[in-house]
Amino acid sequence: MLSAVAEARRVLRPHGIMLDVHPTGEPTHLEVWHAEYGAVDNFVEHADNLAAICRTPVGWLEHDESLQDFTAATDALAEALDQGFSLQRSTTFDYRYFFDSLDEFTEYLEDNEEHARASDELLERALMAMKEAVTTPKLVMVQRTVVTALRKHV
Repeated sequence: MLSAVAEARRVLRPHGIMLDVHPTGEPTHLEVWHAEYGAVDNFVEHADNLAAICRTPVGWLEHDESLQDFTAATDALAEALDQGFSLQRSTTFDYRYFFDSLDEFTEYLEDNEEHARASDELLERALMAMKEAVTTPKLVMVQRTVVTALRKHV
């Protein structure tokens, strides 16, 4: 990340903005969402349905060194403040990944090694929560994410 900040400093014009988006060092968690009766089928895609969504927390994914990488990225941005950048704005939000099935979720984790692992126990709890849903459920991986805008000085 330090080399990316150095490259941004090199290529940005004076007063240019560097925008960074990356996961925070907080663990990723898993939820099962389903609509209460009366909501339309694609409940996640309709803002009117948000009040009718039942969210069941399932648990936390198991992280290895990936959380350290995310924390290092945040630290590199803090160091950029000493290297000719000023903080314009920073905010965090929940980035949500939606899956239609447990198989789709596990395949995604296998293909994207930067994400945490799901224990067998977590997968069993997710499967049970999906079976107990009164409407078609979605498996939702929630990852806390930070977006930061830094302005280059003259």
